[in-house]
Amino acid sequence: MAERHAPEAEPAHVTEGHRTGGSLGGIPRTLPGPATARTSDERERLARDVRLAVGVLVLLVVGSGVSLEDDLDVELTGVVVREQVLGPGGLLLLAGSLPLAVRRAAPIPVLALVAAASLAHAALGYHPAPLPLNVLIALYTVAVQQRNPLVGGGCAAAYVLALVVGALAGWAPLTDDAFYIDFVSVVATVTIGYGVALGRARVRMAEQRATDVAREQETRTRTAVAQEQARIAREVHDIVAHDVSVMVAQAGAARRVFSSQPKAAEQALASIESVGRDALDGLRRLVGLLRTDREPDEHTPQPSIERLPYLLAQVQRAGLPVDLTIRGRPGPLPATVELHAYRIVQEALTNTLKHAGPTRASVVLTYEDTALEVEVCDEGRGATGAPSAGYGLIGMQQRVGMLGGELSSGSIDGHGFRVAARLPVPGAVR
Repeated sequence: MAERHAPEAEPAHVTEGHRTGGSLGGIPRTLPGPATARTSDERERLARDVRLAVGVLVLLVVGSGVSLEDDLDVELTGVVVREQVLGPGGLLLLAGSLPLAVRRAAPIPVLALVAAASLAHAALGYHPAPLPLNVLIALYTVAVQQRNPLVGGGCAAAYVLALVVGALAGWAPLTDDAFYIDFVSVVATVTIGYGVALGRARVRMAEQRATDVAREQETRTRTAVAQEQARIAREVHDIVAHDVSVMVAQAGAARRVFSSQPKAAEQALASIESVGRDALDGLRRLVGLLRTDREPDEHTPQPSIERLPYLLAQVQRAGLPVDLTIRGRPGPLPATVELHAYRIVQEALTNTLKHAGPTRASVVLTYEDTALEVEVCDEGRGATGAPSAGYGLIGMQQRVGMLGGELSSGSIDGHGFRVAARLPVPGAVR
């Protein structure tokens, strides 16, 4: 039969401003990237500002032909409009409106140019518009974009001062009503601009806080996952290393006496079966901890000090005699302390089985008011050569460190090996 191969996916290509990935019906798909999105937004804002500048220009031209007298009679004079458009006033109207197209890029220079054109238009005797829309829009932009309120306030004060000076000097006549309208409009524009700027700043701060909280939560999650992975790795190492070491020792003993002592070999094989079942139970418990579709009461309990006699019996069947001594007044301990004490004894005896050779070991538990001391000694070869690349001592150090305790290990007078751990007991004095 002919082999069928799945078509290989086309690699994704990243180009300047675009992301191109795969194809659909032979037509490449191009997705906009961040650079393209920013460019598109800038172009859209520029187009809006250009339309705004043109609209302001039209309003200024029309407004220059409106005569608003004190009796509120409104008169639109075509001759005046033609003079405003065709004469030098038309150039000043262009200079006072078209720069608004780039008001976001240079707000203060645009405001200076627009205000100068507006004042020059009035100084040359042209009829001003009822409301200086170009100046107000430029002033609003400054108030929104400048973080320092003094900048917008200073620009507004400078414009109002120029109006007053022009009116007092006579080169820019201004009625009381017109001055009042301009003054109130300027103050309202700056106030609204700073209100918008403050609202945007609050939104940015809220977004930044949300980003910081999300980043902190992500960091905590990664730390928790890493700690849980390390804990599971320690549990797997303790279960597999100990039980496999016991099984290897018993299998070796069974092989040596298989022909001469069949009964002893049978007992060793039965012990191997029992230890193997214990290892499977421990691994099954760890897998159960990782599952989310089980009820809490379905989990197998963690090992505790009460299971030490069974652990020592396993080790003795593997060929390592062990003596257990308990000092002090035994009492209830936190489950975490009992688990770590059990694992430390288990790991220390496993190391003795693997490295000490024919010997015997002793386990001493000392109950104190504020701590539990664990000591495991053997009479074997002691530490020889380079340190092992295993994780036994590292795991014990991590367990003791999580409880804020102390761990010491090393040879005893050049022979034998000793592991001593002091595990603080949280809470009140027992």
